[in-house]
Amino acid sequence: MIDIAWLAQHGPCKKFQQGETIPCPGAGAGDSEKAMYILLSGRIDVTGSARKASPAISLFPGDVFGGEEYFKNKAERTYTAAVDSIVYVITETSFLDLSWSQPETVFAVLRAAYIPQGKPTVKTIPAMSRQAKPAIPDAAAKTAQPKEPGALDMPKTDAASRAQLPASTGDDAREQTNAPIGESTQAAIEDIQASDSGLAAGVSQIAIPISGGIFPEGHKSYPGVTKPNFLHLVYEKDYTCPYCKQKFYDYRIFSSKLYESAPMRYDLRRFYTDFQSEWYDIVTCRHCYFSTISGYYTDSRPLLKQKIEHEITDARESVHLDFEAPRDIDFVFAAHYLALICAEGYLSYANPLRAKIWGNISWLYEDVGDAQMEKFSAEKAAAAYELVYSSTKLTPVQEQMTCLSIAGMQMRAGIDRDLRKYLYQVKTTKSGEKAYANMAEDLMEDLRK
Repeated sequence: MIDIAWLAQHGPCKKFQQGETIPCPGAGAGDSEKAMYILLSGRIDVTGSARKASPAISLFPGDVFGGEEYFKNKAERTYTAAVDSIVYVITETSFLDLSWSQPETVFAVLRAAYIPQGKPTVKTIPAMSRQAKPAIPDAAAKTAQPKEPGALDMPKTDAASRAQLPASTGDDAREQTNAPIGESTQAAIEDIQASDSGLAAGVSQIAIPISGGIFPEGHKSYPGVTKPNFLHLVYEKDYTCPYCKQKFYDYRIFSSKLYESAPMRYDLRRFYTDFQSEWYDIVTCRHCYFSTISGYYTDSRPLLKQKIEHEITDARESVHLDFEAPRDIDFVFAAHYLALICAEGYLSYANPLRAKIWGNISWLYEDVGDAQMEKFSAEKAAAAYELVYSSTKLTPVQEQMTCLSIAGMQMRAGIDRDLRKYLYQVKTTKSGEKAYANMAEDLMEDLRK
């Protein structure tokens, strides 16, 4: 696997603005002019030349392109930035550097020169449009023929496609590809990290600000963060969407195969061996993007569609999901924020749903090392659980769990809204679970210290 985070840090990198053509000179070009690329962020649309037409494809972060031109001296394709995109530039010098520092990347580059990369560009999305709207079910679509097996869903444009990156204020994107290593790299890194002073220093992924649309201010993308090892603990399951009534499949967790790798944490987060359930807690309809916790799909709960119709329509215009690609952290974040929108349609059932979703989001930010957004979402989760506590009739155990969640999320957010009161309630609840009472006692002891 190509480590695009390492490449972004070590360069040389270049940024191409939306609509700009990436030069891949072939026959007749001198060695000093030849270059191929690894896409670090954004999306590149590829078209064939007039002499050799070929199906349009799109390249996403981690894809290598320009290899055929570089090694075979052919120039029969055009590479255009569909959105603002950042690439790692491979010249003769940088190729030699990679050969000893990143041999796995060199192997991927050589293979890509002879094995085409990319995914078909879906014709319903204008190649140069960031906000193309996916096909959605309407009155006519409900009576249309079902999609043929294997047909592509809307491809997920990567993080930069979901929200337009700001134009570069540094060196012009057309700087020479043989610029000294470090100069163009620094400009690229500054472009994608400038507005993120709150990001934890230990994060190894490329953090790209993409606030707006369904995402709150301060949210970022982490291209290439996937968990392929999680797949052995999920299975495909058929669902019927409560919003558009169409059938689709998503994944469900093999709960019986999960093994806890650590005791439950004070905020009730569970840790499993080689798995985190937050990645598959949310089920998203691939037809209309309706999203909610899997249990709300299997249970018949009343849904007021009119209350969320406008919000879902707007959300479909600002985010695109590729259901066929390996699930990544950006997909998981998008599914959770879509689920927050859809929660409003559940009326009285919405409060516990919002609390659960905000809790998940906070844990996901924790996993990518974004301390600022982790605290932001933990405070949201604490407030949501407080609303559940004040407005819902709970069993003794549910009351304990809710109060622990309030206290745990407040501690993670660095706030105190009657934190000790909630811990005391956990400890003294009659007919509750002793394990929860002990957790509350331990937290109270920590606070005393």
